[in-house]
Amino acid sequence: MNERKVGCECHRSPDLAAGEFYGDVVSRHASPQFVLSEIRHAHGRELPTHAHQAAYFSLLVEGRYAETYDGRRHEYDPLTVWWHRPGVVHHDEVGQDGGRFFNVELTQEGADTLAEAGPSRRDFHEQGTRVVWFTCRLLHELRHWQPCSTLVVENLVLEMTGCALRYPEQPVSPQPAWLGLVVQKLHDEPDRRHFTSALAREAGVHPVHLASVFRRIHRQTIGEYLRVLRVRQAANLLRRADMPLAQAAVMLGFADQAHFTRIFGDVVGMTPSAFRRLLRPRHTGCRIPNA
Repeated sequence: MNERKVGCECHRSPDLAAGEFYGDVVSRHASPQFVLSEIRHAHGRELPTHAHQAAYFSLLVEGRYAETYDGRRHEYDPLTVWWHRPGVVHHDEVGQDGGRFFNVELTQEGADTLAEAGPSRRDFHEQGTRVVWFTCRLLHELRHWQPCSTLVVENLVLEMTGCALRYPEQPVSPQPAWLGLVVQKLHDEPDRRHFTSALAREAGVHPVHLASVFRRIHRQTIGEYLRVLRVRQAANLLRRADMPLAQAAVMLGFADQAHFTRIFGDVVGMTPSAFRRLLRPRHTGCRIPNA
């Protein structure tokens, strides 16, 4: 993900209503509070400057994508989710090979529900966080719709909407320089087997102090933090490579395929096999189960 300051003087198109998109809608489900839409662009294109009437989350499933808003250009990789409030004017570019997207839009009723919960955050984009896994699970549910899916999706959307809330700011404890070195090591070597004592020795602090400060700053243990890093690495590997899951498990530092499957399922909400199928290219036919 890259971003840089730019200027844009493109013709402004009318605002798009909920469920309206540039691109082919492959599948859709609408409810009183939200609209789920899977969208496909068969080839690269530059879209007119526009805004959406509804607040929405968007997941880049496949391809390359860039958008410009508030004078800044953002370039997204697959498995990036972004959130926009209603009326944000943006200018989009789909990569030369096209792309696939999944959008979760809030209707007026859904927006009212969010407003009752509290003020929403400004526009943001994230990778490897809870909002990404929520969005992937919603796409999986849309593609495998069953009678119970309505309730499942309703709860997932409500949980995901909570990620758009702006919570009261809490005092942020400054991160010691030595802790930054520990975190960088975890990011550089997520597939290694780390020990708190060894990390503390390299940082020059006592293991008890490391464990305590790490939880205070990151609100989770070192092991939990590393688990999320491995799952994020696994998601990107499954997107790019078609290797046996047992081999992927060993490469990513899991004990075996069963351990990999259990941890991945705990974090993402589906098995690695289901996640891999979710990201594979689909046929272009338009299938709208519930418009």
